[in-house]
Amino acid sequence: QVLAGKIEAQKRLLVQSEIKLLQAQINPHFLFNALNTLAAIIRRDPEEARRIVQYLSTFFRKSLKRVSTEATLKDEIEHVDAYLRIELARFAGRMDVDICIPDELLGMHLPAFTLQPIVENAVKYGLSQLIEPGRIAIRAERQDDRLTIVVEDSAGLYKPLPKNDGMGMGLVDRRIKIRYGEAFGIAVLCEPERWTRVFISLPAEEECEAGAC
Repeated sequence: QVLAGKIEAQKRLLVQSEIKLLQAQINPHFLFNALNTLAAIIRRDPEEARRIVQYLSTFFRKSLKRVSTEATLKDEIEHVDAYLRIELARFAGRMDVDICIPDELLGMHLPAFTLQPIVENAVKYGLSQLIEPGRIAIRAERQDDRLTIVVEDSAGLYKPLPKNDGMGMGLVDRRIKIRYGEAFGIAVLCEPERWTRVFISLPAEEECEAGAC
């Protein structure tokens, strides 16, 4: 029992360390780009500039002040929505976003920082490389006891990294597998120069009602 307790304590420390690593990976260039975007439109459209400041505040509050290693799908969508709203302003009409999440799935539990690294990869290594306008779509569905979230971009520029990659997508996949087992995690399909789809597979764990757990 003592040994089991020590193992659980070490697991908790590992998870906390991984959260800190994901927080540290938030690209400084994103902040610089956001501030440059803000500077470009603040005189032309003060109301839009005010909205960008609010989205930036939401993004960093969700990124840097999370105290739990768990989140709901609603939390994760709010996080990536704030990120994408800022990127939409920066891309100035060259990016479309489609988020389609059924209301009944918003209370599903998943590890915090599951979606943001995936969505950031789709923008940074996908859409930002295109000359023509691009599109990113996020959707989710439940099949029996499995929740699948799909992040798709219209670039089709995915290049696999080493399996043991400890950054971004690799770290998200590793955290899911450690927590839920090898049956869950991330899979990627790519049609070169057409689309990349990242499938995030998780157990369908619903949010507990107050006092029910």
